[in-house]
Amino acid sequence: MEKYAVEVSATKIVERIKHLLGQGVQIPLKKTWVITDFGGTSWVTRKSAAIDFGAGFDYLHRCRAIKVIDAETFELGPYFETLTPPKYPTPPPFPIQMDRQIRNEAANMQHCYYWIYIFENTLRNFIGDSLSAKYENWYDALSEKVKKNIERNKKRWPRGIPPRSPLEFTELSILHTTIEKEWDNVFKAKFEGISQASLKESLDRIEEFRSTIAHNRMLAEEESKAFYNEIKRVLSSIKLFSE
Repeated sequence: MEKYAVEVSATKIVERIKHLLGQGVQIPLKKTWVITDFGGTSWVTRKSAAIDFGAGFDYLHRCRAIKVIDAETFELGPYFETLTPPKYPTPPPFPIQMDRQIRNEAANMQHCYYWIYIFENTLRNFIGDSLSAKYENWYDALSEKVKKNIERNKKRWPRGIPPRSPLEFTELSILHTTIEKEWDNVFKAKFEGISQASLKESLDRIEEFRSTIAHNRMLAEEESKAFYNEIKRVLSSIKLFSE
């Protein structure tokens, strides 16, 4: 099944889980309650037929959105709420008037942050999955420089929900260092239509744009286009995404 269809199935399952919890159903939950019905609550047959429940539950388990207890029973995992982010209310009143231009700029820049978040964390997952497929203990394959960066950032970034992997404590430049170290052994076969040098150029440009975004400064229109194009170039060159 295509990755998009699996994610849609997982999203529908999350919606149903939240519906059950809203009716007072206690955890742990049963898969049959989600797939069929519980307490007189039935699902639309047409929608049920369009959902791959097996693939959806597997996806949620891999993402740590749910924690499987046995073949039938599960409970919520640490990443459950991240799949459906809360809708924040309008900002509270401030002692000063917010400049309309700043608000408009914020609305534009939220798309830039959205894509850098997706890009950086997708790259982290890709690197972790690729290394774990090659090495029994992929963390040992990391260079000492990368390991030191991870340990340092664990202290600098102590807050947040539990990480999916230690690579969540790495910066974009460190991610490239990992790819570079394992280029011949792992990553050369994972990329298509892009050389190691060209990949570095794209990642360097993305990191420059990331620095601007992280420091709450506006990207010019042409910069925004270049930013999106560089992200698209890197992600589309990964064979995993194009198969």
